[in-house]
Amino acid sequence: MPNSRLKISILFFITALATSGFGQPLSLPTKEVDRLKQNLTVFKEDTNRVVNLWRLARYHTMTEPRQAVLYATEAITLARKLNYTYGELISMQALSFVSTITGDWQNGMQTAYEGLKISQTKYPKLEIVFYNLIALVYEKQQDSKQRLEWLLKAYHHPEINSLPNNGKWLIYHNIGEVYENLNEYDSAMKYSEIIDINCRKLNIPIEVSYANAIMGRVEKKRKNYAEALQYLKIAMSFSNKFGNPFLESEQSVDLASVFHAIHQPDSAIFYAEKALDGGRKFKNLVLTASAAKLLAEIYEHKNPSKAISYLKILNATNDSLYTATRIIQTQNIVNTIQQRERDLKEAKKDYDNSIRQNALIGFLISLGLLTLILIRNNRQKQKGVAILKDKNREISLQKDEIEKTMEQKQMLLSELQHRVKNNLQYVISILEIQKESVNYSNIDDLIKSNQNRIHSIALLHKKLNLTDSVNDVDLKRYITDLSELVKDSYDNKFKNVNLFITCTIETFPISKALPLGLIIVELVSNSMKHAFKNQQNGIINIEITYDAHSKKNCLYYIDNGEGFDFVNVETKGLGVEIMKGLIDQLNGKIETSLKKGFELKIYF
Repeated sequence: MPNSRLKISILFFITALATSGFGQPLSLPTKEVDRLKQNLTVFKEDTNRVVNLWRLARYHTMTEPRQAVLYATEAITLARKLNYTYGELISMQALSFVSTITGDWQNGMQTAYEGLKISQTKYPKLEIVFYNLIALVYEKQQDSKQRLEWLLKAYHHPEINSLPNNGKWLIYHNIGEVYENLNEYDSAMKYSEIIDINCRKLNIPIEVSYANAIMGRVEKKRKNYAEALQYLKIAMSFSNKFGNPFLESEQSVDLASVFHAIHQPDSAIFYAEKALDGGRKFKNLVLTASAAKLLAEIYEHKNPSKAISYLKILNATNDSLYTATRIIQTQNIVNTIQQRERDLKEAKKDYDNSIRQNALIGFLISLGLLTLILIRNNRQKQKGVAILKDKNREISLQKDEIEKTMEQKQMLLSELQHRVKNNLQYVISILEIQKESVNYSNIDDLIKSNQNRIHSIALLHKKLNLTDSVNDVDLKRYITDLSELVKDSYDNKFKNVNLFITCTIETFPISKALPLGLIIVELVSNSMKHAFKNQQNGIINIEITYDAHSKKNCLYYIDNGEGFDFVNVETKGLGVEIMKGLIDQLNGKIETSLKKGFELKIYF
């Protein structure tokens, strides 16, 4: 009988994973959700509770991701306590998926690796599940090469063909997506066509939808817009047939981008707004950001003020992703405390039961031994009470320490949010200025310049030291990474531009690092765009040092390009004016030279 139950559990688990897309959202009727939640009110620690928690975690993956994390975490804890390995793997798979799609990539990767180790030891057939989840983390990090490596492990796994159809074709369409991202269009089309043909025969509409979406995006990249529209419309019809509004929303942004490319703004706006609504409804932050970015590009010349409003949505979405991750981590701490309190109550209950049982056995054995047993039990009780007091004291101290840590982190978070708000005001101000500027017909150049300015702010916060404060920046790493990022954004394979950076200042306040970073963005952008037009090889040298003579910091910038007069330059662009404003903000003084090339010193 136990062997029969074991086989049923294995079959249920593998089928559930394969047919659910390895942890993607689970669609349940409202009555079923209410029933599952009602079951949880009865605190009974058994395998059914693990399965109920897992199903609720998958149901809430897109609508309430923080709640999904709590359900999955509780399910893992209970499964381990019951030594229920299948339930543990189910819950780890759900936790990895929701952590990854909400931006907590570290937890998503750690959980997937841990699940992979367990499956390799006990259930090798389930390795495919965790290969795919590790690949998902690399997908969100836009690391297509690493993603392909893990997907190919799943593809070549000896058990791949024994999975139910959805499991096998999910791996196929993920590989097709990777080849699309790597611009290996023939391979992407090959896998998509295999999926399309087979899944139509097998009546798996969701995979037919995925396949046509991939082919549509490939044809869009090839500028075959008519074919792209045809494939994407087929994809949406099958996702509609499957009843998957989440997938429809993702494909709407692809359709919108094609209509934007063929200059049909009304259709582009319709589908982009549909995608934006879907992203907000399903709390898909990546989709919301993509749709908002596309709408901002569409309205760039048509309605600049509306474009700015969509850029604000884009910034707010990225900020929400950051904040949501921190909230999840904080709630996990609270959840751990609650679990400890439940364990303590259970331990006390077990102890009291043990006392009663010992007393009853002693009474039945002999009345003559009653006095001795009572004394013994009384000592045990006193010892148990002392142990419980010690545990309560220990938990109280831990709770106080955690609350203190949470309060400190909240203060740091508030200060960081204030910094982010102030720094984003730089971007808003620049966009407001550009809205009024003329002769800015090159939209690609405008977008690239603003992308680099936004990157400088994003990189600045990435380099912050969050241990004790949010004021200090690793200046050398910040300037090095920022300069390379701007250079690469303009890199031309027909030009050979070498970048040399020297920085002897270790840390710098964020209030000074931000304008300094924006100045470097403008200088490197200007060099890459204008300095080397008539020469194949170029050199850019950046030095940031402390000048003992003037007792000030010094930014020394040189390129060997055509050069220009920084003080008396005649330009219709905003770059030089922005730099001069930023130099004034630093209370800086400049020295420049009219030698061959461009040379500028800023003392601040």
